Amino acid sequence: MAELLDEIVQQIGGLRGTGVAASPEPPIEETRVAIVGRPNVGKSSLTNRLLRQERVLVSEMPGTTRDAIDVPLLWHRRHLRIIDTAGMRRPGRVRTGGKVELVSVALAKEAIADADVVALLIDSKAGATDQDAAIGGEADRAGKGIVIIANKWDLVRNTDHRFVETFDSGLRRKMRFLDYAPILHISALTGERAGKVLETIDTVAASRRVRVATPALNKFVAEVSAANPPVSPDRRHVRIMYAAQIGIAPPSFVFFTNVVTTFHFSYERFLINQLREKFGFIGTSIRIQVRSRKSSASRQIHKKSARPKSVKPKREEET
Repeated sequence: MAELLDEIVQQIGGLRGTGVAASPEPPIEETRVAIVGRPNVGKSSLTNRLLRQERVLVSEMPGTTRDAIDVPLLWHRRHLRIIDTAGMRRPGRVRTGGKVELVSVALAKEAIADADVVALLIDSKAGATDQDAAIGGEADRAGKGIVIIANKWDLVRNTDHRFVETFDSGLRRKMRFLDYAPILHISALTGERAGKVLETIDTVAASRRVRVATPALNKFVAEVSAANPPVSPDRRHVRIMYAAQIGIAPPSFVFFTNVVTTFHFSYERFLINQLREKFGFIGTSIRIQVRSRKSSASRQIHKKSARPKSVKPKREEET
């Protein structure tokens, strides 16, 4: 090792002596994928299946994964970073689990905050639980792309032929706020339908970065508002003047109205569903803001009037 380090130092010194500097490589655009869920739902098994190697330790004992382990993956010329996280139990049980579990859950939440897409794993035999909904709510509030993955499907696929429909409807009822998230049924152990996971993640990641052209957006707004006029909480007459997209990841839009108000929550949900149906925002949350055109114009006038006037220097009086 000492000889190796001496050789490295000598090579670096030779480059500096000749004035040759290594050109900085452009940063690689990665899609960060956090695999989250309750303990023992198969997160590590899915990580190994996606990487096609035994990269992380898998055990039937819950709590085997303690740290958030991230591994790069090149898939169809796309750079992904798969992050295997520790299982997240209910807050009450986490507090009694000791400091190690507290840190593990904190790292899992940090992985959600840093991720582009969150793969929420659910045990197919147990179905969706309140804790699954709490984890999904964490990702939804963070504005991440979400894919719901029902793992261990090989254990339930030979049941009633209506099981898929019953399972999905029950999951949607438990997680109504994630009605935009696609659902996959896989088996990380056997590899059944596991190939769809990366395809869906890539689709969701692309949806988060979609930017709608302003003319197309305003044409959509005119059609939708004409067929279904906006409703405000106080039942005031509201008219959408125009709209603009102000951000991506997650897609964010601002709607300018004729009066200072907000949309009724039902109309806001209607707008979001129409945006998703029209422009294909699959698996990603959408943010909406409402502003009055008059208030925005008055702010612009205020900014202009607040600028200090330039004072011309006085000419010296002739003696």
